Amino acid sequence: MSKKIIELKEFSYFLRINRNDIIDKWLLCESVESVFVKHAMNISDKDKKIFYDFFDCFISVMQWKLTIAECPIKMRFLQLLNNHYFTSFELFHMFIALKNIIADVFYEEQFLSFSLVKDLEKVSLSIASELSETYEQIQKNEINFSNNHANLLNEYKKAVDISNIVSKSNTKGIITYVNDKFCEISGYNKSELIGKPHSVVRHPMMPNSVFKDLWDTIKSKRAWHGVITNMKKDGRKYVVDSTVIPILDVDGDIVEYIAIRHDVTEFEETKEQLTTLNMAMKNKVDELYTMTASLEEDATIDSLTGAFNRAKFEKFFDYEIEKAQMRRNVLSMIILDIDHFKMVNDTYGHHVGDEVLRGMSSLISKNLKRVDIFARWGGEEFVILLPGTTIKGAKSLAEKLREIIEVSDFSVAGKLTASFGVGVHGVKESKKEFFERVDKYLYEAKKTGRNRVVSDEK
Repeated sequence: MSKKIIELKEFSYFLRINRNDIIDKWLLCESVESVFVKHAMNISDKDKKIFYDFFDCFISVMQWKLTIAECPIKMRFLQLLNNHYFTSFELFHMFIALKNIIADVFYEEQFLSFSLVKDLEKVSLSIASELSETYEQIQKNEINFSNNHANLLNEYKKAVDISNIVSKSNTKGIITYVNDKFCEISGYNKSELIGKPHSVVRHPMMPNSVFKDLWDTIKSKRAWHGVITNMKKDGRKYVVDSTVIPILDVDGDIVEYIAIRHDVTEFEETKEQLTTLNMAMKNKVDELYTMTASLEEDATIDSLTGAFNRAKFEKFFDYEIEKAQMRRNVLSMIILDIDHFKMVNDTYGHHVGDEVLRGMSSLISKNLKRVDIFARWGGEEFVILLPGTTIKGAKSLAEKLREIIEVSDFSVAGKLTASFGVGVHGVKESKKEFFERVDKYLYEAKKTGRNRVVSDEK
């Protein structure tokens, strides 16, 4: 999958349609699960619903730049944790774990938006801090749940009704309630909708299989979620991201259904337009790609060795440093230099020196992973960036390369050796500081006898 830039609105929509999967991953991640085990807390379907609703609030806070104080489900979420005697530290820890789960999904989908990642970090820390502060007030009995519960529930209902397209229907699918937003988007007034089946707004392009799946799901007392195309009174279509929830009585029987929808017409239309545009532009893009592929390669590849050139490496370096700082990923680096290379040029000529550089580059490339970034830094010096590799792994690779080079035969030049500097990026270390430190290790290796590896791990 190729990387793509994603904006806040699209990212919010992506989070909303993947809500259940994200929450399930959160509740099953090792750090969160260990807290549940500690407090002997088994998550019921009812409890999980609270987590789902809270995550919807989190998305709204991020999308509309609200504060968590405006989230009506917040107190129910905190009450659930308080009932099981969670500490405020554990609450904060759980929420940061949620932020990490979202970040992992973000990178798995290969979205490319550093500003969005920074916004996620900022919003997550703000919410986590505010939740912890409120939770501490609850634990000190400065907030009484019983006095706030009724008002909180009313505020929650009000918030849902104001911000969503809402309808209710009886067990036969006959509409018993619609809010103003439903009327606004459909073009019907309430008297034209109440008492009618939902098929009054059904678009003929919607397949029967979607509604069969919907009814099979809600009749089995489970919530259904999906995207539906409806038809307005004037015949125009609109698209809604829909969640239909069966409401049960005390005996567990279904008494009605509530449908909560979000208007995603603009988003879906944009996708259709982009699809059409992509089809129209595909041939042109292919032509341009063919024309520019060779030019791009010239701009990024060292023409002699086939490795990345210094300019391209600098871009990779900036990206990996920023990624390591945001996600706290480990990042190691190897800088190597061919020993006595000047003697090769002086003795055999530059054409032999060039052959040595090509051979050295090929030898190293064959022993790297696909994610490793290999470049010619300049002259006889090469650099390898190792995302996700520890200092132990980086040093082991450097030793392996040193030994392979030592036993290899470089044609006319014969046997050669190389010296290596190896380091792992420090949390607060700048790009410049990191490179200079590893370069000093290389200098030390050259100074103390060559054909050796000097690293953080002495």
